[in-house]
Amino acid sequence: MRPKDIPDVLEIEKVSFSNSWRSQDFEYALNKAEGICRVCREAGVLLGYTVGFLVETELHLSDFAVHPAKQRRGYGSTILKLFLAQLIDQDVKVVTLEVRRSNARAVGMYSKAGFQTVAIRDDYYSRPVEDAFVMLKTLDGTLSDWLPGWPISTAKTGESS
Repeated sequence: MRPKDIPDVLEIEKVSFSNSWRSQDFEYALNKAEGICRVCREAGVLLGYTVGFLVETELHLSDFAVHPAKQRRGYGSTILKLFLAQLIDQDVKVVTLEVRRSNARAVGMYSKAGFQTVAIRDDYYSRPVEDAFVMLKTLDGTLSDWLPGWPISTAKTGESS
């Protein structure tokens, strides 16, 4: 992503999220040393973008969207797969994100990509107020390396969740 991409990114952002980022949010991410911002274009048309922030070997995927006209065609999964491959090359070990609890399509895509729900943030989103699933994917090691005691066993059933 470059500053010249921001107008196109904002078009997708505004139709994708009720709490959309502003131009200065993307500028901040681009100018931050820890910011990793990517766009995907096809024949010059912006298909989608990713924005994450790196803290040592952990990346928090802060914003990710695909143009609504291009959704449900595999672009999101492909963009995510390419982004994760770049992170492995940058020695990132784990990726985290939040996603609206009701966003079944996104949760499904992240799950298929190997993300696991590890927590729920109550009332995380506004407009409308909604819980967020916190999802995590390890790029190196296992989930228990990042969350000691995982999987958590349930007292009632004795099964792991």
